[in-house]
Amino acid sequence: MPPVENRAERAERILDAAAELLLRAGYRRTTIEDVAERAGVGKGTVYLHWKNREELFLAVLLRESVRSLEDLVAAIAADPLAARLSRLTEIQYADVLGRPLLHAGYADDADTLGKLLPKLHEKLDPRHDEAFVEYLELLAANDLLRAGRPPADLAVAYRAVLHGFLIGTPPPEPALIADTVAHAFEPLAVSATRVRAVAPRVLRLFTESVALDRKRLERAY
Repeated sequence: MPPVENRAERAERILDAAAELLLRAGYRRTTIEDVAERAGVGKGTVYLHWKNREELFLAVLLRESVRSLEDLVAAIAADPLAARLSRLTEIQYADVLGRPLLHAGYADDADTLGKLLPKLHEKLDPRHDEAFVEYLELLAANDLLRAGRPPADLAVAYRAVLHGFLIGTPPPEPALIADTVAHAFEPLAVSATRVRAVAPRVLRLFTESVALDRKRLERAY
């Protein structure tokens, strides 16, 4: 007799089906019925987890964002030098390029995501943005950012650079964005010793941030 599937496992299976269909047909052309059929569950089962179609597909995108950030945390844990802004950007950018749905979100791909685009950010925990500014503050305090601009201002400029690269057709190689970020935001000489010293605090900061996002995602499970 096969094991009984628990609620979280079923939710993951539904999200897998929704992600596949969203990528294949886009938000406008994918229905709850399509997702239920692909997941092998009844339509009512989908509504046990998400109250409507929009909430389901936002959960798909949030899961992609959480997984990407978890990959980033793992990269910093494996290599403290990944806490450097240019290296961290290269890792995150490459990860996003490997996640078509997440890339569609950054690139404002309305054909794929439709009206979900402006609502995705609302699903992320507010501390998500705060954590990034805190990260920049840590770098600045350790002379790992160029002096002269408040970290909150640098965060705005940084996001503009990241967005600009992600809407490229085709997107530029990860090494190019790393070089761009290094020249725009980092001092001429970056101390590897200082990067290693700040890495544990960066790791803790991002670990706490992604945990909040995952908790928000799993509330429906």
